[in-house]
Amino acid sequence: MVELDRRYTAEEITEKLKEMSHRYPAHLSYRPAGESADDREIPGVLLGDSPKCLLVSAGIHGRESANTAAILQMIETYALIRENEYSDPLFEPGKKLLREYSIYFLPLMNPDGYEIALGDGGILQNAALREKAGNQGIPWKEWKGNGRGVDINRNFPCASFLPREGMEEAASEPETRALIRAFAEFPESVGYLDVHSRGKVLYYYRRAMTWRYNRRGKRLAKRMQKLSGYRLGSPREERETTFDGGNSVNYYSERYGRPAVTVETVADEAGFPMDLAYQKEVYREIRWLPLCFLKYGV
Repeated sequence: MVELDRRYTAEEITEKLKEMSHRYPAHLSYRPAGESADDREIPGVLLGDSPKCLLVSAGIHGRESANTAAILQMIETYALIRENEYSDPLFEPGKKLLREYSIYFLPLMNPDGYEIALGDGGILQNAALREKAGNQGIPWKEWKGNGRGVDINRNFPCASFLPREGMEEAASEPETRALIRAFAEFPESVGYLDVHSRGKVLYYYRRAMTWRYNRRGKRLAKRMQKLSGYRLGSPREERETTFDGGNSVNYYSERYGRPAVTVETVADEAGFPMDLAYQKEVYREIRWLPLCFLKYGV
C-alpha cells in the first residue's frame, strides 16, 4: 500500500508502480516512458486498455515531490475502484468511467531533478552532470530542472517556446522527448492533466488556441474547481507569462487540439523540500480530478 506519511526515492517509486502492476494485473500495466539524462527510468503505469486515454503527469519539476506521492495513491485508489473494492459518494460515476477510458499515469517525469531536490547533485551518476549541477549555484531543495539543469517545462516545441542559455533548441531533453512519445502512443487520447506546485490554481487558457477551445477548457476547469477548491487562473495570467512558454500543456493542446489543464497544488507559501503533510493534502484535493476530466471534458 502507498504510505502518504513517508517520502519515496525515485527508485522506490518505480518499484512501487511495478508492485501495483503485479497486484492488479487485470487493471494496471507498468509502462515506462523512457530514461532521464542520468539514465534513470521514467516510470509510468497504464490503467485500463482503452485507446481513449487521459494522460496524467507530475514531477516535471524536481522539487515538487508532494504531487508524485499523491499520484501514487491515486493510482492505487483507481485500481481498487476497478476491482469494485472502493467507493466514494463524491464520485460514484468513477466505475463506469474507468471501464470506458484508460489513464496513463506518469507520476515522476523528472527522476534526476527529484533526487537532486531531496538530496544534492552528488546523487547524479554521470560525473559531467554532477560537475555541471554543482556549478549552477542553485540550492538543492529549490532544484526544478533535470540532471542537466534544464527546465523541462520550457522545452516543448510549441508556439510559445523561447530559446535561452543552456536550451537553444526545443525537445533537447530526453525527458521532454519521452513525454512527446507518450502523447504519440495514444493518438485517440482525450486530454492531458499536468500537476505542478504552487498556488492552488487551475490553468486552462492556451494563448495559441481558439476561443472555442478555451471556452471548452474553462467549462471543464470550473467543474474541477468545485471538486478541488482551487481558483481558476485567468487568461491575463497566462498571457503575461510569456517567458514561461514552451510547456507540456501548450504542446499537447497545439498538437492534438484536446483539453489540457495545469493543476497547481499547495499554497504559495509552501517551502521546499515539501513537508510530508502536503502529500495527504494534495491527494485529498485532487484525487477525483482525472475522473472529473473524463466526465466533463471529453
